[in-house]
Amino acid sequence: MSGPAVRFGLPLTAALAAAGLGVATYLTVVHYAHQPIACNGIGDCQYVNSSEYAKLAGVPVALLGAAAYATMLIAAAAAWLRRDPLLLVLAWGVALASFAFSAYLTYIELRVLDAVCVYCVVSALVVTALFLVLSLIVWAARDDVFGDGVAATEALDAT
Repeated sequence: MSGPAVRFGLPLTAALAAAGLGVATYLTVVHYAHQPIACNGIGDCQYVNSSEYAKLAGVPVALLGAAAYATMLIAAAAAWLRRDPLLLVLAWGVALASFAFSAYLTYIELRVLDAVCVYCVVSALVVTALFLVLSLIVWAARDDVFGDGVAATEALDAT
């Protein structure tokens, strides 16, 4: 795994995941501490984060987000250090699932709750950036991730 997309993309991925982890950790801490969320009058964070949609099977979505960001951070850092394409695919898969879930939650905010949480918007932007950056990296490293195709083509030709 080499090239500018990988060389610059994986550190960028780690930085974005760390930022997302910070946001999700803050929301998780205030949830369990039963503290109000500091929104500074921007949106209605308290309403959004105390709604029935703020938990999935009894687990705060902020905690799920923190786990996803931590997974992406660790996988991206390990893929960068070990040059392991499978770890890159793991990070991309978590980013894809997180992006889809974030899109669902954004829909809930805008169409169901009719309220917006600024931290949720920041998290949605971060996870979108992560998904795009990781998609670019996987595309750039596709020969390492999926094989170069030559061996597979030769194997098919031999049959």
